[in-house]
Amino acid sequence: MRTSRNLIFAILVVTVPLVVVSPALAQGTDSGVGVGVLGGFTRTSVVFENDVPDALKKSGSGVIFGIWFGGNRDGRVGFMGELDYVIKKAEIEGSEEELHYLEIPAVFRINMGSRSRSGASVYIIAGPVFDIRVKAKEDGEEVDSPEDLYQGLDIGILGGAGVEFYRIGVEVRHSWGVRSVLQPDVTDFSGLGKTQLNTLQILGKIRFN
Repeated sequence: MRTSRNLIFAILVVTVPLVVVSPALAQGTDSGVGVGVLGGFTRTSVVFENDVPDALKKSGSGVIFGIWFGGNRDGRVGFMGELDYVIKKAEIEGSEEELHYLEIPAVFRINMGSRSRSGASVYIIAGPVFDIRVKAKEDGEEVDSPEDLYQGLDIGILGGAGVEFYRIGVEVRHSWGVRSVLQPDVTDFSGLGKTQLNTLQILGKIRFN
């Protein structure tokens, strides 16, 4: 039930600004609201509130794929939303943690360069990102009751840059978690303190329109 509420909240955060902002930004253009797919790789590191030896934590690699919409390619400023499936991995005290999320970025995009879809454009993005936990694994085995260990919703700040030529784009971005991904009881028991995930993402993008 809580996961459903988190999903509805995050989708509203993306769709309401898109509906309100995109028509104004795209006025007088041919392709302000783009739609496309994306895919790539992630590299996740864990940040603890309390001191933890580096030997007890390691970064891990995962994948991301999904759809994106918005961006206002013909204008200078646009709003872009995404619905992504992302796998974040990291090693903590010898155990490999694997968290699967429905990730929903809601970012502003600033375009530089050609406004033509056949030209080259460089852009930067910044805004909030919402991660809704779908499932969790530990050392390759699915956790039976992940809600006992992990928060259902993670929130972060996302920033990055990309280049787009015609309908193909490449993007590099980083998200910084602002909430602890562990439940308070787990945090207190483990002594790790607030536990946040920072994730580097390298993406390829294809635009349909």
